[in-house]
Amino acid sequence: MELHTYYSKNGLLRVSWGNRIDIHSLRRHFELLKANADYDRDLKVITSSDVGEIDIPLTRENMLLIKDWREDALTGYRSITTAFYNLNPIPAAYINYFSEFFDTEKSCLRQFSSEESALAWLMKGQSVY
Repeated sequence: MELHTYYSKNGLLRVSWGNRIDIHSLRRHFELLKANADYDRDLKVITSSDVGEIDIPLTRENMLLIKDWREDALTGYRSITTAFYNLNPIPAAYINYFSEFFDTEKSCLRQFSSEESALAWLMKGQSVY
């Protein structure tokens, strides 16, 4: 199950996924993004995961569902920039696929090898915490 920790000082949202991601946890994540009016409208998201299992079949139907949920969640934001780090190979492949499918003018997904690199890209010189 996903956990959101928000740092209002710099508009940074840390998302922890646990060891398994399924279609339902992804939907809850997007619902939380949509519902939380306190998040910065130019939101920066950082996440890493010890995910060992992703239970989201890469079907056209699932990709369209996820795309709809994501677009709906993004409606209230000017931008959402997401940095992933230290991903296992299978989650990394999914993120690579999702970034090709979901990157828009409003949102961007990127992968990094370390938390430091991910934060440097997200924060662009700002203090982190």
